[in-house]
Amino acid sequence: MLKVGQELRVEVEGRKEGKTKIAAINDQVVWIEAPSETDTLKTFFLHEDESMRVYFFKGEEQLYAFDTVISRRVSDAQLTLRYAFPVPDEKKIKRVQRREYLRVPEMIHVTVSAEDGQAFPSFESTSLDVSAGGMRIIANRAPVAVDEAIIVSFHIDDDRGIPQTFRVKSRLVRIHEQTTKQELSLRFEELSHRDQETILRYCFRAQLEARKRTGSVFSSR
Repeated sequence: MLKVGQELRVEVEGRKEGKTKIAAINDQVVWIEAPSETDTLKTFFLHEDESMRVYFFKGEEQLYAFDTVISRRVSDAQLTLRYAFPVPDEKKIKRVQRREYLRVPEMIHVTVSAEDGQAFPSFESTSLDVSAGGMRIIANRAPVAVDEAIIVSFHIDDDRGIPQTFRVKSRLVRIHEQTTKQELSLRFEELSHRDQETILRYCFRAQLEARKRTGSVFSSR
């Protein structure tokens, strides 16, 4: 399923996520370029023996994923980094259902408020990515502790281009510390099937639009 030049999305649990390409495949080893963050395009390091999840498209809409471990890290004469992992067993490559699609980088205006309306003052924010299951937003500091709930409100267009308003109870699942701000990973809760489908379709359109515009299956708008 994998081939040289193919674009991949890699997720290193709790640390980084980004996109890369396959540089070579030989002796049952896949060599990839140094990955770059999806939103900033800055390259980042991977470490030997580090676990990660890899996503790739086959055809227009079929998304697949597998788990692997970095086995080697080398640099060539031009100091270009390459990383290696074993060619995955095809039995361990799983097709990702549309409802489980990876997040798409999307900047959406978001209002964050307390679940009880009083625990902290509401504030405005911007999403970094969104999926049918949650989103990642920017904040000066986390308003609640991990595993506690907040309310996020935002607007997106449906298939007909009509703006839809969402007010979703969300669980804070992870805090990413940055230099001056924090990135908060949220999981949507108590989302109706209809609303989940609307968000899913929005994400799916964003993926396809990015692919048509840039040729990249994992680019932001």
